[in-house]
Amino acid sequence: MARERRLTSRLLFLLIPNAIIGIYEAIAKAKYGQGLFTNAMVYPWQGPVKAGKQLSGQFLTGLSFTGGCLFPALFYVAFLKSRKVLSGIAIFFAFLPLFYLWVARGLTSRTDVIAVTVEGALFATIGVGILALAVADLIHQKTADSLLLSLWVFGTFFFATMMNWSITSRTILPMAPAVVILLIRQFKSSAATWWPLLPAAFVSLLVTAADYKLADTARFASKSFQNRFRDEPGAVWFEGHWGFQYYMEHWKAKPLDRSERRIMSGDVLIVPLSNSNVSPTPPVLTTGPPEQVNYPQSVLATMSPGMRAGFYSSKWGSLPWVFSRIPPEQYLIFRVK
Repeated sequence: MARERRLTSRLLFLLIPNAIIGIYEAIAKAKYGQGLFTNAMVYPWQGPVKAGKQLSGQFLTGLSFTGGCLFPALFYVAFLKSRKVLSGIAIFFAFLPLFYLWVARGLTSRTDVIAVTVEGALFATIGVGILALAVADLIHQKTADSLLLSLWVFGTFFFATMMNWSITSRTILPMAPAVVILLIRQFKSSAATWWPLLPAAFVSLLVTAADYKLADTARFASKSFQNRFRDEPGAVWFEGHWGFQYYMEHWKAKPLDRSERRIMSGDVLIVPLSNSNVSPTPPVLTTGPPEQVNYPQSVLATMSPGMRAGFYSSKWGSLPWVFSRIPPEQYLIFRVK
């Protein structure tokens, strides 16, 4: 429409994905009693938090995830004019109190508070810069391609931030190709094209290594529990999901359903505290305080509720990853009385 200045029959093709979404929603509604798209959108608004506070929190977290997931954009600052760099610094300092009050204030360690506040403000500043890059390209170029890129960036941001029950990195990643194109259009020199890739690759590998270590912790913990409890007469129960559930069920440990009381005296219950849908309070009497097993992590985390990092779900934190002193993964072992 922007290029040809008129409606054409090709726009009818856009009805196909919209029809598929509508049919999917109708089938889910008939089968499960609720539409999965609409339910994902309204779920965050069903709690006691007021809509205005919820909206501002979602927006702030969305900016943090955008900047953290597209962190390599930071390395193009070296090619910006000094006026734009100063504007970015001002935005960064404006975000500092917001992230302190909204995200970091509940942390006990001063070092952790500083790390979460500074990194969150930095991520959000990068996110603002990415959105501003799309707007600037549209203003300067005024072409259909610029409009497409800006809609690509803002559409992805809106979907990831407002149309899901939690913000997750995988819904930010579809923005990456458009951001790369915008950066190339903005910085046309060959040095600006390849030089930032070196530090970007280094940061990406650090995040990947930390995520791998976190996932490997679940596998290692499950293996150690198998070696310890497989010859005991009682059953081994566990809470949690994700990779930990996969590895535990692999050797016949049983997931705990709190609505069913099949757990018996002499059984063992294992609770991974940083996992999903877990409670440190067992549903039955135990022989005494739980045994705690810790598995140290690296200096970077993608999922750590204690450090407000939630790469796969912002319900764990408003930062997609954090570089700091990461607390260990903790597992509680209860013996049923």
